[in-house]
Amino acid sequence: MDTRSLIYRKAVRVFAEKGYDATSVQEIAEATGVAKGTIYYHFKGKRELFVASIKEGLRELIDEAKAAVGRIGDPVEQIGYIFDAFIERQMKSSDFVYLLFKEALAPGREWLEEISEHWHQLATLIARVVSEGQDAGVIQDVEPDTITRYILGSMATAAMPSGVGLSWNPGMARELKFIMLRGITAADRPDQSGRKTEPSP
Repeated sequence: MDTRSLIYRKAVRVFAEKGYDATSVQEIAEATGVAKGTIYYHFKGKRELFVASIKEGLRELIDEAKAAVGRIGDPVEQIGYIFDAFIERQMKSSDFVYLLFKEALAPGREWLEEISEHWHQLATLIARVVSEGQDAGVIQDVEPDTITRYILGSMATAAMPSGVGLSWNPGMARELKFIMLRGITAADRPDQSGRKTEPSP
């Protein structure tokens, strides 16, 4: 792993633990094991480092989602695979998922336009699959944007539940995935294509 990649991967952990506003470049340098000047050599400052950390995670997630869509032609199962890719991202980097929702996409962070653009790419991919599923008659004939928001909301809930005493677990994620897929599937979808799908191990 090159120095730049190491820095923003370590930065995710620090930002997740302390929050964007409370994190200093010095703390990230100490967590990474490099001099503060090395951080500034690769990034203009904390904002650029924060954006780079989130964008990299989103790029990886989008690549995984695109690969998931390419595994099978059925739109409902494609949505299931995208859901799996998101949950797998949570398992690989829970700090990234936490940071994405608690900091990067939180109200008041509208100035992070670069991150919003990447999140929009994921939403656009899902919306395309939804439209194809509606054309094929296997996804409910509801406004595509509404279904896309429902899918993204379900993924966010499955990846990072909120509330006192709640912790993430794969069983809960599987159940939410099943509920979400049932919610978007057209009532007259053929039985052989409407089976319950399981997340990838």
